[in-house]
Amino acid sequence: MAMAIPVKVILGSIGFAIFWILAVFPAVPFLPIGRTAGSLLGAMLMVLFQVISADEAYDAIDLSILGLLFGSMVVSVYLEKADAYKYLGRLLSWNCLGAKDLLCRICVISAISSALFTNDTSCMVLTEFVLKVARQHNLPPLPLPILGLQQLQLATPKTSL
Repeated sequence: MAMAIPVKVILGSIGFAIFWILAVFPAVPFLPIGRTAGSLLGAMLMVLFQVISADEAYDAIDLSILGLLFGSMVVSVYLEKADAYKYLGRLLSWNCLGAKDLLCRICVISAISSALFTNDTSCMVLTEFVLKVARQHNLPPLPLPILGLQQLQLATPKTSL
């Protein structure tokens, strides 16, 4: 493989640095555009700086993954608008005997979710929900989603992702 032209390396590094700052700090005061727009800006800078061609950039886009992520976000928004999280939270909290009982209930919910949706959709939907339930029960937020999502991954076949 041939060495890259130093100008392209410098311009590519500048584009990546701008993307990285906007991805890590989405509320940068001088450019409050968020993570998604920051990643689009970084990709646009790579093409403008001629680090990659427009055809290479287009070839790098996997439309099936973008469609899957978009569909997952749509499902999550519709579930939230239908107050499904509120009802599911009440169901999980009903006669709850503590953290271990709540974890078992979360595992059952993740197993049911994995039967209805893909792993990615289930992970996106359940993570935010489990964190809300943990906050309501004054439990540490980290172990519940990790263990529940680990059970989700073990209970379902592997996807092509």
